[in-house]
Amino acid sequence: MSTKNYDRFEMHRCNRPIHKNDPVEASMRRVGFMPSSPLQCIKNGNGKLKIVRGHHRFSIAKKLSIPVKYMVDDSNTDIFELEGSSTGAWNSPDFAFARAQAGDKDIQFMLTFKEEHGFTLGSAASLVYGQSAGSGNALRVIKTGRFKIGDMTHANRVAAITDVLRDEKIEFATSAGFVSAISSAVRIPELDYDILMHKARTRSYILSKRSTAKEYLQEIEELYNYAAKRKGKRLSVSYRADEVGRDRAAIGNKA
Repeated sequence: MSTKNYDRFEMHRCNRPIHKNDPVEASMRRVGFMPSSPLQCIKNGNGKLKIVRGHHRFSIAKKLSIPVKYMVDDSNTDIFELEGSSTGAWNSPDFAFARAQAGDKDIQFMLTFKEEHGFTLGSAASLVYGQSAGSGNALRVIKTGRFKIGDMTHANRVAAITDVLRDEKIEFATSAGFVSAISSAVRIPELDYDILMHKARTRSYILSKRSTAKEYLQEIEELYNYAAKRKGKRLSVSYRADEVGRDRAAIGNKA
């Protein structure tokens, strides 16, 4: 089916925000709306068709004033199942946005936590889920719709340190690698959290930008041990973080 009556359609409230897509627009300027890729729609019950898939193509077609190709799916297609399929175009931020739009309180909380502390989506999701920041499990769980807020103790301890470093103008304080390193360091049982926090407030200038979480752990080790003259007071943060991580993995705790 084909039409230029754009008022027949409405966007699904859970769909990802419209963003500029130059390649698709260039293609549609050249060949129009491809019949092989119609809009996938469902009836909304009020006389309009709700777009489940293809809202970017719809927006471009409307902009170019060209007919849209569409099909009506009467199977009550779930937008999350559709976009979670092997042919789905959504990424993790798309799923997080859509589930928040659908009223998922746990996802909404996680996104607020992300914005408040300047974290990447991966770091925020892992921490709020109750895991270490370097885990990728939470993003997969968001996709399936089973994301839940976990114990926030570790998340809040990590955020408190990175907040201090942000205040100290450490530009990489909320990068994925650095947050992962802080998260791993804070897991070390014998690490004195108050000392690390104090050093973050007073000696952050010794930190340098690095490329990996492993390298950032070495930076954190230097920060934590700064001015610790006695050998017994020094802590091998990088080595112990690896040990603790392996121990947790061995008992099936991915946090």
